[in-house]
Amino acid sequence: MPFTLRAGLTFRRGGRTLEVIRELTDGTLAIEDCVTRRPGTILRHKLLKLVWSGEATVIGADAASPASNETAAPALVTLDNLNESQRKELELRDEYVTAVRKAHLSRGMRRAIEALIKKVAERRQDAKPPSASSVMEWMRRFETSDNCAIALVSRNANRRCQSRLHPVMQGIVESALRSTYLTRDCHSLSHTLAVIHAEAKRKVIKGQLPEDRSRISLSTLTRRVQAMDAYRVIEARQGSARARMECRTTMDGTTAAYPLDAVEVDHTPLNWVVICDRTGLPLGRPMLTVVIDAYSNYLLGLYVSFYGPGLSSVSGAMRCAISPKADMVAGIKLEHRWLAEGIPDRTILDNGLEFHSPVFQRIGWELGSDFTYCRVRTPWLKPHVERFFATLDTLTLTKGRIHKRVANVLNIDPTKDASVMFSQFVRGLVMFAVDVHPFQINERKLAKPYDLFLEGLERTPAASFPHDMGRIRLASALSKLKTVDQGGVELHGLPYGGAELLPMRERHGKRFKTWVKWDPDDMSQLWVQDPADQRWVSSPCRWGEYATNLSWNQHLLIRKFARQELKQNGSYEYLEKARLRLHDHWMEAVAWKTQADRKLAARFSGATSAKVFAGDLETPAPPPPPEPVSEQEVKTYAPADAAEFETVDL
Repeated sequence: MPFTLRAGLTFRRGGRTLEVIRELTDGTLAIEDCVTRRPGTILRHKLLKLVWSGEATVIGADAASPASNETAAPALVTLDNLNESQRKELELRDEYVTAVRKAHLSRGMRRAIEALIKKVAERRQDAKPPSASSVMEWMRRFETSDNCAIALVSRNANRRCQSRLHPVMQGIVESALRSTYLTRDCHSLSHTLAVIHAEAKRKVIKGQLPEDRSRISLSTLTRRVQAMDAYRVIEARQGSARARMECRTTMDGTTAAYPLDAVEVDHTPLNWVVICDRTGLPLGRPMLTVVIDAYSNYLLGLYVSFYGPGLSSVSGAMRCAISPKADMVAGIKLEHRWLAEGIPDRTILDNGLEFHSPVFQRIGWELGSDFTYCRVRTPWLKPHVERFFATLDTLTLTKGRIHKRVANVLNIDPTKDASVMFSQFVRGLVMFAVDVHPFQINERKLAKPYDLFLEGLERTPAASFPHDMGRIRLASALSKLKTVDQGGVELHGLPYGGAELLPMRERHGKRFKTWVKWDPDDMSQLWVQDPADQRWVSSPCRWGEYATNLSWNQHLLIRKFARQELKQNGSYEYLEKARLRLHDHWMEAVAWKTQADRKLAARFSGATSAKVFAGDLETPAPPPPPEPVSEQEVKTYAPADAAEFETVDL
């Protein structure tokens, strides 16, 4: 059913319903969102192209009528696949059908069709003209297929030749392929053919198979194998993992219709050694966790740390992807705005242990995002994040770069060549993710990720956000069943609790057990659950100076470093002293003795991209030098009644 570009025309594009308001003087159509009443404009020819391509659907009274139940045009063959005789036959049938239609005859006018067939046969000099019944059948097939010329092709064009093998020989071939070729022994087809001939010879001796039909060629056997399911053949010979690799296809698993429809999350160790901002010593290779949009290949969030691919890295990357980026990157000189923000509809993950943990499941429930797990060893099911990791090798940072070992080539030690501090390295990654990568043209889509993401935001509903980011932190926090007593809660040597715990103690007694949670990136507070109403109450650490900007891994390393002192006395003085001694140990070190020491120092530093965004890793400026004291100031502040002493030589 046709439609008109008039005022009131309603169409749906993606998740938005739009209505045409009026036509402007230059031919542009003024449109309006039916939900938010946000105005906009669209060109007439662009709207028509969107409708014809299926990206926009006209709804309401102008919508197309449902498709008829008539037989659709056959799609078994195409006109390009016809041979010469089949094309000539198609031309003949088309000429007779065209003549009947030009004469305005219907299929039931048999006598008129017979008279018309004689005239067409005389003009074509056709010695064997078709009968009226044949022409009427051709007309029926032509008209019921929406006037598709391919409906006039003879059905013999789709007929497949039947096998000429003897039934007994057919069974021998199938049995030999199943027992000899389709096995992990990986026998060749030549060996399989020899087995077939040996078995056929025994059948001939028994009189079960004629001798003249007991031989097949290697070409026939090859065609028989090629007609089989390639996946099953490779699976039987080399295993299912190899079959998935050879016959891989993404189908609809990685497609996305709009931004934040599907995002991909993964980790990778970076190929650079970075330097500590405080000590100036190399820390090693940081771990990068990214969240990338599957629709536009636009980077949504990242998290860099030395903790490895764990739950802290995943939750940090997800929080970065959801949060607005204006304040986060305020200290980084960017040419473009970081557009990514909001909760994704679907998250595509691999089978890492951190993705299957109950804590990460709670994050998904809090966000309302679905998780899709890829099969093992199928990286092509999340190709966008894998491709982004490959583009990191194009960075021009040469100092501290790790190269693959090559024989007879002088390899520079990256720990001796490193020259980039961690905070500057994180800023460089952000600049690459915002100003460089989104403007590289995608060869498959022939578009820039920035343009795809920005255009997609114009035709999708507004992004959703959690009501409280604290709930996301609470969902990603570590938990443990602890005892609350008069001293509050003690978590691995750290005391928590204050006046906020008094109502619980009055209600449940002086000593009770409950669940506590803490953020592994911030040990300055934890959450205590009220056993009565299951509410979570925030409780600060009483050692505020020690716990500020302290991570869980740092605290564990400090306690391990001061284990002997803590065995004797676990007071705050010893723990703070141990932290300072460990800090002085790294500050005074000239170089790490082993790689394990370098990893230990990296984890103790607590360096993460979240602290870089918050400005906590800024190198403190040295204190200004003291000003010289003048003689006048000395006289001014000298006491007037100072006693005078005489010197005595003994």
